[in-house]
Amino acid sequence: MRVDECGSDVHHVGVTVVDISSRLEGSADAVWAAVKTPVAFRRVTRGLITMPVLRTRVDEWREGETVVGWVFLFGVIPFSRHHLHVSGINDTSRTLSSREKGGVVRRWDHDIIVTPVDDRSCIYRDRISIDAGVFTPFVAIYARCFYAVRQRRWRTLAKELSR
Repeated sequence: MRVDECGSDVHHVGVTVVDISSRLEGSADAVWAAVKTPVAFRRVTRGLITMPVLRTRVDEWREGETVVGWVFLFGVIPFSRHHLHVSGINDTSRTLSSREKGGVVRRWDHDIIVTPVDDRSCIYRDRISIDAGVFTPFVAIYARCFYAVRQRRWRTLAKELSR
């Protein structure tokens, strides 16, 4: 079974979980170091979304911090005033967790998990729990497409990080 962009959507009452994983050709340590930066976030979301409040930020995410600012789809369409709370950064399990909301999205709980396969590759996983009320099915479709593109970009970035 190919790991790239496979996953599943799990539906609970009012919540949909989108779970997508990809094998990256880069060390887990290098990918994990990048995951912890807004620089990598901007790189893998470029053209899909823009969050101007993060435009020039270069320091790592900090556990417990909350970033609030507008999100623009495709860099130009105002989507929502977004709240991104970094709820956990675990270097041992290589897990970054955020709890987010904005616009029609009541809940966007996102976990990024980086698991080593060997010295030169890892599994990168996005797991997102979404509650957007009646819009949840549409937001989940968007999330699946958004994270599929992000993971393709992570595959490119991981190769660059391993050079």
